[in-house]
Amino acid sequence: MGSGRQVRLLLWKNWTIRRRQRIRFFMEIVWPVMLFMGLVWLRRVNPLYRQHECHFPNKAMPSAGILPWIQGIFCNANNPCFQYPTRGESPGLVSNYNNSILARFYSDAEELLFSDPDFLQVGRLWRELNAMSNFMNTLRTHPEKVSGRGVKVETILKDDETLTSFLLRDVPLTESVVYHLVNAQIRPERFAFGVPDLHLKDIACSLNLLERFLIFQSHRGLYSVRNAMCILTPQRLQIIEDKFYANVDFFKLFRLVSEFYRTYF
Repeated sequence: MGSGRQVRLLLWKNWTIRRRQRIRFFMEIVWPVMLFMGLVWLRRVNPLYRQHECHFPNKAMPSAGILPWIQGIFCNANNPCFQYPTRGESPGLVSNYNNSILARFYSDAEELLFSDPDFLQVGRLWRELNAMSNFMNTLRTHPEKVSGRGVKVETILKDDETLTSFLLRDVPLTESVVYHLVNAQIRPERFAFGVPDLHLKDIACSLNLLERFLIFQSHRGLYSVRNAMCILTPQRLQIIEDKFYANVDFFKLFRLVSEFYRTYF
């Protein structure tokens, strides 16, 4: 028997079986068609979208230090995906949170406890803490006692601060605007209950909000700062805020507030 006849007999056999089992034959035809139609329906209901490349924050090992290790565990618990390279991808960096408040507090605490000879005396440190605590209580209960008095921005910046050069070179702002910003005074009573929930763009473009948080030497300085800052994008304003926090010497602020409290109260 030739191979051609064998193939014809096999096809005849299969057709006979399918014809006798009509329900099975119907399902063998309809089921793939239904699956195909379902895929077509899903494709039309959920249109395609462009997925950008993902950059995931690095997770430091315990050998990198306690703080980077803990931050890598808790701050990246949801495993976020960023469109741009993260800071931790740069060579020599093990943490994406070096500029966070917790990281700066940890660094300043190490400097306070192990490097600064002025604070090695526990008694003096305790007195400074009490003065700071009393000052914060006064801000919350009697803010009118410190109303009109402020903390000058220039006096709380680090000795090797880079904020001024950043504002002049990278933003860029004029020397006059930078001078008015650095010599403005921060109203401490406005931050007694934490950082206000306001957008930086709203503050930068409002004379009332600027005067609410800062004391300028003159109205001319207020207007020049408002005009220069209002044209900046929210992203640029956020970078300026982060740069300011990175250049604040919290121990200068700590001493200044303590001296302020002892002088006026």
